[in-house]
Amino acid sequence: MKRSRSRNPLLIALYLNAALLGAVLIALITRDGGVTLLAPVMGQAQAPATPAIAGGAGLFVVPAQFSTNTWGCYLMDVDSQSLVAYQYFPGEKQLRLVAARNFRYDRRLGNFNTPSPSPAEVKDLVEKEQANNRVTQTKQ
Repeated sequence: MKRSRSRNPLLIALYLNAALLGAVLIALITRDGGVTLLAPVMGQAQAPATPAIAGGAGLFVVPAQFSTNTWGCYLMDVDSQSLVAYQYFPGEKQLRLVAARNFRYDRRLGNFNTPSPSPAEVKDLVEKEQANNRVTQTKQ
């Protein structure tokens, strides 16, 4: 007994499977502008283009853009708790120190250059609101 090749259901299923796999391959190749071997996972969030921080052992360098066409870098020394800024001058091909600051005591400030309402005013408002809630709760 010979089976007809054209009517074999298994053969038809295999051809259909191959056609569907070919369609998936074409869809993957043509999506997002072409084939990429290092494409991110679809659910993976893309990191914004942030400057790379280089450093270690308490010393860090971060590239900086001071204005539209002005570039440089920040240098932070964690051990001495200081921050310095260098600006690159392309015409002179020099990197110059433009600012330096020790931030040891800056971190201890609680309220400096804060606009209204001040933290003390916020504290007073919260205490008044809590006192008002206590009065209404005891009357009920």
